[in-house]
Amino acid sequence: MASIGKRVRRLEDARFLTGRARFIDDIAPVGLVHGAVLRAPMGHARLRGMDVAAALAIPGVLMVLTEADLAASGIRDLPMDMPIPGGRAAGAHPSLQPVLASHETRFTGEALAFVVALTPALALDGVEALAPDCEALPTSVALPARGQEGAQESALAWAGTTTNIALRHEEGDSPAVADAFAAAAHRIALDLHCHRVDALAMETRGCIGTFDPETGFALQVSTQRAHVIQRALADHVFRVPRGRMRVIAPDTGGGFGPKNGLYPEYVLCLEAARRLGRPVKWIAARSEQLASTNHGRDNGFAVEAALDAAGRILAIRAERRMNLGAYTAPRSMIPVRNGLTHLTGPYRVPAAHAVVLGLLTNTGCTSPYRGAGRPENVFCCERLIDTAARRIGMDPIAFRRANLVRPDAMPWTSPLGTRFAGVDPEALLDQALIGADHASFADRRAGSEAAGRLRGFGVSLFVEDLHGSLEPLPAHLRAAHGQLVLLVGSGGAGHGHETAFRQIAADRLGLPMARIGFVQSDTAQIPNGIGTAASWSMTLGGSSVHLVALAAIEAARAIVARQLGVAEAAVSFADGIFRAAPGNQALDWDDILAAAPDFAVSAAFEGHGETMPLSCHACEVEIDPETGAITLARYVVAQDSGVLVNPMLAEGQLHGGVAQGVGQGWMEAIRYDAAGQLLSGSLMDYAVPRAADLPDIATVLMETPADDNPLGVKGVGEAAATGSTAAFVNAVVDALARFGVTEIATPVTAERVWQAIRSAAPDHNAGPGFNADAGA
Repeated sequence: MASIGKRVRRLEDARFLTGRARFIDDIAPVGLVHGAVLRAPMGHARLRGMDVAAALAIPGVLMVLTEADLAASGIRDLPMDMPIPGGRAAGAHPSLQPVLASHETRFTGEALAFVVALTPALALDGVEALAPDCEALPTSVALPARGQEGAQESALAWAGTTTNIALRHEEGDSPAVADAFAAAAHRIALDLHCHRVDALAMETRGCIGTFDPETGFALQVSTQRAHVIQRALADHVFRVPRGRMRVIAPDTGGGFGPKNGLYPEYVLCLEAARRLGRPVKWIAARSEQLASTNHGRDNGFAVEAALDAAGRILAIRAERRMNLGAYTAPRSMIPVRNGLTHLTGPYRVPAAHAVVLGLLTNTGCTSPYRGAGRPENVFCCERLIDTAARRIGMDPIAFRRANLVRPDAMPWTSPLGTRFAGVDPEALLDQALIGADHASFADRRAGSEAAGRLRGFGVSLFVEDLHGSLEPLPAHLRAAHGQLVLLVGSGGAGHGHETAFRQIAADRLGLPMARIGFVQSDTAQIPNGIGTAASWSMTLGGSSVHLVALAAIEAARAIVARQLGVAEAAVSFADGIFRAAPGNQALDWDDILAAAPDFAVSAAFEGHGETMPLSCHACEVEIDPETGAITLARYVVAQDSGVLVNPMLAEGQLHGGVAQGVGQGWMEAIRYDAAGQLLSGSLMDYAVPRAADLPDIATVLMETPADDNPLGVKGVGEAAATGSTAAFVNAVVDALARFGVTEIATPVTAERVWQAIRSAAPDHNAGPGFNADAGA
């Protein structure tokens, strides 16, 4: 019955595809009422008041919660999940996000009041009747240019504050970097922006809050980290024992990071439920989701590389400016340090120094989004590598080879703290190039040129330094209704956990997967857990499942020994059958569960999940120079994530991540105007790739087992989103290189490509089949 390594179809898809799944909006407890949020209509305003009486006068409107109401219950701000790295720096002014704004609103879409009514339509009527009186205040939505954070203070300051700097964090060896730059033959500088995007989960955020005086609060919420939300609510907001704050995540239609933390609406539904004694549901419309759910990325980089005369990298230094949005939201600190070591990539850089500035603006808050800091830093590094190569006249792939950390130099620790051991980035680069048939690229480029088109090739090479978790992710097996039920402390949101974790348990227990039940994301049934993040589900959770299965076998061996009257040492186990010598008597799991109907075991892997997956992306694009339209011609991901429990699931994770990363580089963008109004507030304005935009994504899966967990697995969930933006943009710049284009802002829309070609120097326009002025 061995199932690890098999391409098993996802068991959960049967209910997803047949309409039997239960998402938040499918759940309707008895007595359910509905909430709607009054949101700030301006990017920055003084809130003078609102007409609560008019809203309450509407038949069917049951309640209006304001900031004053919450304050009376001792509820004010959302707690931060992680402290500011290194503590608060001098002159830094972090600002916690309030559950409801009081006298000042700081971004379009900020929650101002909560209306509860018998129906969703009546709740919206109540919101409209509130008619907030807002006085516009000066706004700032963009990051300042490099080194201008001090000069910009007066323009960026809000009433009552002195600066927009929320944090300043520094890593590396500044003197060593200065010495390297002083001795450098080449200094390559690059300014780029990893712009703001939305995770755009298929299911918008939503929740149902209930309250029972006997048992306490219960929140059903769309998340993959139920325990994180439970702890924030119990420990900091309502200040009740965790046992009186149950958080359950039913089927969740995508998460990607922004759904992992606490939001105002979750507090509001619970407080309204406590006051009304009825369940309260809130579901975000898509436009509301785009305005109020934390965004991802929005980092500006000023980065430099020092090179010697042979093109060896001597040092890298960077100033990273993070747009945190209006507040330091609950999970906004996670991307600050996570991934910072990726600024030097898998390259043997002797010295590095990075300064991170976290800045507050009149925009929506930010939080981790698939990769949680790594995609931003990999984008910076891999764009710098390509730019440096072109500036000194080297092929970007040859430049990478010349600077890679090689296995014979390992173990080696990068200047920002990544320890390289047992990995071979160049081997993965070779696999990606073979998979993309790079050897024939020149012929394909010539064919494109003959047809009047441009063709470019780009790669992105990185070794993920996954930070893991200091807290274990436990697993439990218990008997219920004649079968074994697996309970895990992770939380799936499309990850395939119900399949992969059952594969591990079935493989170890010698049972069909259908005989193993599955429970996740319920703090009442699984009191301790950390949910899903950081590509650690299989490393931590899968290892715990492996261990709990072994614990179950040992516990069952003792039961068999008692049943058969033999010593435990005489009981063997194979293929789901327990046999006792010398009579070769046999019992199976049905016999075990019949003899011990309360059978239960638990286990937790004590490692931290700090693995080092390798990834190389190769992207090929074709561009119509007359329109700027891009065609994604081919895409290959070469990935080494250790032992693969289910290669089909791994490929699915990679394909989805490529779509998100390429989408960011190509068309996705959250945009605000100068007054802080959201310009990308619907899917009419926020573009995402369609199936027709993407080619068949090829995957080359390598399996170098990790030596720090019993399964030999490494993370895979974030790898494709981490590397795909850089690979795509590198390919576009390669296609435009004949026009002298060395940099292009993202997203690389057709208009931007068209403008880049038309802005090129005249001496770059010559060539068969090309006329930069055609169609102008």
